Amino acid sequence: MTHRARRWLALVAVGALAVGFGARSARADFEILVTETGGPTIPIMDDGPFDTNTTDPGVITVNTALLNGLLTHFTFSDLGAESNRLTGTPFSNDVASLSQTGSVSRIGNLAGTFTVSITAFDTDYTFPAADPKTMTTSASDTFRNTTAGDSRTFQSFFDPNNLTPPGPGVASPLLAFIPPNGSGPFSTSNPGVTTPLGTQPIPFGISNTTVITLGSSTSSTAAQRDQFTGATSISARPVPEPGSFALVGLGLGCAAVGARARRRRSA
Repeated sequence: MTHRARRWLALVAVGALAVGFGARSARADFEILVTETGGPTIPIMDDGPFDTNTTDPGVITVNTALLNGLLTHFTFSDLGAESNRLTGTPFSNDVASLSQTGSVSRIGNLAGTFTVSITAFDTDYTFPAADPKTMTTSASDTFRNTTAGDSRTFQSFFDPNNLTPPGPGVASPLLAFIPPNGSGPFSTSNPGVTTPLGTQPIPFGISNTTVITLGSSTSSTAAQRDQFTGATSISARPVPEPGSFALVGLGLGCAAVGARARRRRSA
């Protein structure tokens, strides 16, 4: 398929999906958005035409053959995302989570440096309900057959306005990895960086974005590849109820009385 034909197909597909995107924008929405250099944004909706997993709630498993037909510079061997919005307990203090995972390669023997971004987002989280809230961001990568210019970044966003698509909200620190040049594998893992959120409303939205940059490909048999994961979680530290403070005070008081009694006996 020629470059022009592929882009025409991409525009037709994205236009058709945009109709559904607009129709669903007023309610909870779990999606992946894929955008490569110079190309349109491809929305992949939970249980939509690009999703091969229509049985597990909050799980997107991308039909990579369909997706790759719309891309020019990259090819995915797998791509997916998971959200626990539908499986957590509403208005509880369950931890909210959103993750993405995949493996992407440059199409072999191409010059130039190109990027592909993968954004996962979900809205209408109603947990955790307590405050203060904290966002935790973690990511890992394994690069192979790297050349100059290869990199990956990952960042989380908390959207108190619960917008679809998500607003900028509160951003985590940017996690970045620039691998050395060579056949690899070159791996990195960040187990979690925290971002204090303070008091926040519910419902809210979460999103996270991976940006993968791959330089000129020099071999059609050993293509550059990045296997990646990224996760965002929102947790809360409940404030003790007034009765809990009273029990704590009673416990401290009893301990003090016991200490005084022991001192009198020893005297």
